[in-house]
Amino acid sequence: MKSTRRFLLVSAASVLLGVGAANATQLVPVGAKVTLEVDHQEYFIGENVIVHFILENVGNQPFEVEFGGDYRFASRSTRFKVTATNQQGKAAEDPDPSPFSGGGLLNRRKLNPGEKFTQSLPLMHYCQIVRPGRYAIQVAHDFGWTDGDRKRPVGETTVTFRMPTPVEAEAVVAEMERSHDDAGFTGLGLPIYLEPLLRRAQEGDRHGIEGMSRIATQDATAALIELAANSNTNVALEAATALNLRLPDPALESATGPRGFGPYAKEARLRLVTNSWDAKFAPAVRSLATKFLARSQTGEITAGAAMVQAVGTPAEAAAVISAMGRALGPMGGPRHDPKDNIQDQPQPLRELISAMDVLHKKGFTLQEGEGATKLTAVPGVEWDRQGITRIESALTGEAELLLYFTWLANAPGPRSDRWLDLVKAYGPSTRFPTRAAILNSIPQPMPDPCTAFVESRLEDTDFGVCRAACAVAGESGRKVFLKPLLDIIATEHHELLLREATQAAKRLGAGFELLDVWADRLSEEGLCGPALDNLQTVIEGLPGNSSGVGVTRSERIDLRNQWKAFLAIHANEIRAGKKFKLDDPALTPALFGRARTFHLPDGKSWPATRPEVY
Repeated sequence: MKSTRRFLLVSAASVLLGVGAANATQLVPVGAKVTLEVDHQEYFIGENVIVHFILENVGNQPFEVEFGGDYRFASRSTRFKVTATNQQGKAAEDPDPSPFSGGGLLNRRKLNPGEKFTQSLPLMHYCQIVRPGRYAIQVAHDFGWTDGDRKRPVGETTVTFRMPTPVEAEAVVAEMERSHDDAGFTGLGLPIYLEPLLRRAQEGDRHGIEGMSRIATQDATAALIELAANSNTNVALEAATALNLRLPDPALESATGPRGFGPYAKEARLRLVTNSWDAKFAPAVRSLATKFLARSQTGEITAGAAMVQAVGTPAEAAAVISAMGRALGPMGGPRHDPKDNIQDQPQPLRELISAMDVLHKKGFTLQEGEGATKLTAVPGVEWDRQGITRIESALTGEAELLLYFTWLANAPGPRSDRWLDLVKAYGPSTRFPTRAAILNSIPQPMPDPCTAFVESRLEDTDFGVCRAACAVAGESGRKVFLKPLLDIIATEHHELLLREATQAAKRLGAGFELLDVWADRLSEEGLCGPALDNLQTVIEGLPGNSSGVGVTRSERIDLRNQWKAFLAIHANEIRAGKKFKLDDPALTPALFGRARTFHLPDGKSWPATRPEVY
């Protein structure tokens, strides 16, 4: 008999709380047994060892089990807990200690008596075996169960590892090539594999660089620097990307950690930098950075900017600014699709600005002189007495304008007359990254002459600029911005833009008008959920835990009509600030239909007049 399966997409927040285990109610069932199998009992260190995790129902009753929800943006399924302990009792280090994953599909199934569920796990994604010997392997999972009298079953087996000779190391790599074992190259993190991997990388094989990236030695760093200068641009970029992950990135010292996910989480990066970096490499890396910044591809420029962030000096500022000017060239915009990323500046500009931020902290500044402003280390650039740039290349000038406004974003007001002249002269005509930076440089309280500029940017065709204008408008406290904000909410479809405009409108005191606009959007596919999120704020005591189903077009239209009628009847009360309690007869099930049921802390649901929907 086939087991039934249910799949559910789980969010990153749920995973961080512990999918399955956090909400588990099912006790460990009788008859649950776990065994582990491996293809061989002996391996060379570095080989891709696959552990087959087998859950079997050896009892006489079926039970439910849950897997998944733990793999997106992670290097492995994080709900599996895998250890490898040698005969001296020392556990192998975890190559990726970060518990983060971005969620994923949950797989819930029934396991009938005699049935098995098997999942194969790459051991080297969980345990970094670097010493020969015999290891006890243990694998556990929460299964979506909670411990009671019985504990969750744990699988065990033993594997012996041998250190390969140079000839055997070559054979291991060659076998991975023959078997197309792409995943196996990530486990070749020992110095013994450097020579065979380097030889393949020099011939253009990306797997060679993938394997080298895990070897935490200075020899491997020197080899990656050499490869990053390779005439093959694909090889050079792959090597530069791997090299950047072992540079002393300033972000490693911050709470947010470095860029990237998976095996390059903060803990793994710190370990890699500690063991493979030396300051003697810095001049060669800076030279590479300048070369990459002069190239045309986004990936190459981004790699060069990342090198500057790690080891750059103010001497590299001119190369970064030049790359910024070239990157701004094709960015006429606009970002006008609901799926466009409008949260930050696009690459490579984002990385280039970060590089200049680092150089700014190291002493590179925009210096103001008497009657003029100059950029240090960038000859030929000057400002006239009115603050308007006079330079040979308009693109280069815009890069400097972008920096000027970016660095003012967090500076307290008031602003100089020169700043206001630049806003008036360049605000409407620059590319979207600069327009957004100009908006972000407006101080609070907002200077009166900026009102017209912000109003015009609320009509900007680039959604990222429009979103920045929404934030500035909301902080200003000026009611003049309320109508254009409500117009955005009434017409646009980009989720982040709608969210920012809604927050801004609330800051400016929008109440009933905001609800009325969102009610009009209930009938639109994709906006029914956000509309209900805003409309239900008039109800007091609603919990965050709810369930529901997707509703049809006719149901969305009915929801819109129900809410419009509700708002029309209770307009004066809502304008006076009334919040409706759950037992208020004005609140009917028709306001939510099948779209939403709220689960109350006492175990009941609201609305209580209809069955719960899952």
